[in-house]
Amino acid sequence: MRDLDMEVDAKLHCYAIFNGTAESKPLADFYRLGGNDALPLWRGTPYANWHEVMPFIADVSELQDFVDWSEREASEDWGMLVTSPLPIADIFNHFRSLTQVWMPNGSHAFFRFYDPNFSIEVATMSDDEQRSLIMGPCHQWLSKQREATNTKPTQVGSDKSFPWWEVPDTVVRKLSEKDKSVLIANSVKWLRENHADLYFSLPEPATKAKVARLVAKHKAEFGSLNSYIKNALDKEVYR
Repeated sequence: MRDLDMEVDAKLHCYAIFNGTAESKPLADFYRLGGNDALPLWRGTPYANWHEVMPFIADVSELQDFVDWSEREASEDWGMLVTSPLPIADIFNHFRSLTQVWMPNGSHAFFRFYDPNFSIEVATMSDDEQRSLIMGPCHQWLSKQREATNTKPTQVGSDKSFPWWEVPDTVVRKLSEKDKSVLIANSVKWLRENHADLYFSLPEPATKAKVARLVAKHKAEFGSLNSYIKNALDKEVYR
């Protein structure tokens, strides 16, 4: 991992964002290494009871043992370290406001800000202006293999209602070229919410498999992805 900004600027705090979906259960290591007072990031949202997948935040500025663990022993998806001069309440508000984001097609989707394999990838693919918005008051997002630097951090943490951030279309295209799992998940969600007749026309595993196949076959000249999926399933279900 690259050097933390906090090592050259004592005014910066270092916070850990814990991935509640990680199999390694990194919160247990946090407490084992002396941590306490980790806060559930979906507190105050409709997802406050999603305990099994809850992301957490904690101040680890004084927990060098934990920082060392995150660099050397942690799994790649444990979460990430973020640096900022602002107090934890502002950082908490900013990440909670990223629970869901707008997609270019006008739908909204959960944003895996707690999974560095996804969130840091999105931040690095964004331009400076979009990166400044998504990273807000954070100077850096860091994991074992990735980092994103915000050259224009904001002076206050977001306390907006989600969704408010729109994933740039260029980022969606780059992600789809690299990994189509996000597109597949969003397309499945869109189909279920907007065309339940098509979604439930087959057992769910079969529908999801068909959507995945259509996403893989889709090309720009076919028109929008959602329209392509709907038209293809229309022909199959109502032929």
